Amino acid sequence: MKSITRIHWKLVLPLVLLAGTVILVFFSHWTKDPGMISVPHRSNESCPVTPDHYHGDDMKFVTSYCNSPFQPVTGEEGNVPPGYKLMSVHVVIRHGDRAPMPNKNPAFKLNLNCKITGEILNKAPVMRDYVATMKQNGAKLQSKFPFGLFPDNVNCQTAQLTSLGTLQHINNGAFLKQRYNDKSTWTPPDAGEILVFSTARSRTFHSAMAFLYGYLPKFDFSALKLKTEADDMFCSTEQFECLCPRMLRLRAAIVRKYKAVVDVTELKKDIDRQIGELFHVGQTEILPLKGIMDFAMAHICHNKTLPRNGEICMDTKLVKDTVNLLHESEKTILHMADYQKLSRLQMLPLLIKIAGRMQELRAGLNKVKFVLYSGHDTTVRALATALGFFDGVWPPYASRIVFELYSKTTNEASLFYVRFLYNGKNVTHYATFCMGYTVDGFCPLSHFVQFVQSDAFTDFKATSYHEACKTSV
Repeated sequence: MKSITRIHWKLVLPLVLLAGTVILVFFSHWTKDPGMISVPHRSNESCPVTPDHYHGDDMKFVTSYCNSPFQPVTGEEGNVPPGYKLMSVHVVIRHGDRAPMPNKNPAFKLNLNCKITGEILNKAPVMRDYVATMKQNGAKLQSKFPFGLFPDNVNCQTAQLTSLGTLQHINNGAFLKQRYNDKSTWTPPDAGEILVFSTARSRTFHSAMAFLYGYLPKFDFSALKLKTEADDMFCSTEQFECLCPRMLRLRAAIVRKYKAVVDVTELKKDIDRQIGELFHVGQTEILPLKGIMDFAMAHICHNKTLPRNGEICMDTKLVKDTVNLLHESEKTILHMADYQKLSRLQMLPLLIKIAGRMQELRAGLNKVKFVLYSGHDTTVRALATALGFFDGVWPPYASRIVFELYSKTTNEASLFYVRFLYNGKNVTHYATFCMGYTVDGFCPLSHFVQFVQSDAFTDFKATSYHEACKTSV
């Protein structure tokens, strides 16, 4: 019996020592940096997670953000009852699909090809003529447009417009051409009747050029009236105080409230743990929700395999959790009075300009019929909030908000109406100043004008934008 016991411990002891060594190695690995995340995430999906996982019904709300340019553009633009005459159109767009935003951590990098090459040329033949047109015009206008007329890099620069983003806005422009220009009730605008505004980023400028090509394929780019705005909300410093004291205080208050509501949730903590483990980054280096979504969607929108670290992978559940939490947090912010006020202050300069141009056209004081503003997701988000129809879902690539001005002659008097459309859907009745006043889906122009001239300042106990900005919170 004794000999058997001695043999038993001779066999067991090495196994115990081996197990102890494994535990020590594992422990030392996960605790070598106090900022490291030590709770591993186990995915139910195979590792790595390939594009085959992106196409299920449970992923549709995620992939809708990509806004695939290979799906037809739809919408109600220009679709109105008889008797209404289109007078002018203002379009505010988010740039198209782009490479990921800049990040100092090399873990959050993704190499994409921004050159318009064979694959997309075969899928979308319109791109061939687009490239030829842009090259022909670009050679003549290089000094006028330092970004060049279109992206043509093999390796995408940070946040650069991709070929998918280019095609998205060619499609948007072509759709509005079909809805507006090809109808007998609207004479297509010439160069003198078009204005273009872009923020000072290559992705917004190139998106505007792609949109114009789709809208007016034979447009003379040398006659283009384009202005670059430093402010992402298209606030002109020549007319307005674009970062006024009240706006800055409201923004700081919202950031504090956001952190108090969102950052303490168990889901946010779980997402952070998974990202920390996957990319070997400390808590202070983890991207905010929008950054995580941005990085993940760059892979999904381009059919790239999601990132992995050995046997640990980013999976679709993590992506869905991130997108869901982002949308829920947006809905939470949306109901904050401070956020409503901030959005209004941010967008009133643009709304004042749009309403002013509509009035000038009505009075025969200008001939501008089509105005394009090429901006960002934050532009669309704030504008939709200021007008009352933002639903908390982050604006997809190439989103659009369209302002239409119509006239209708009744008993020899001309009446003027506006419509607001978000990604093709008529949302006029959601505008706070149009509720209960819409007829045939239209809102009287006078209500829009009164809103930007006086009603928008009521909550600030002010009578002008300048006063609203200066008033203490």
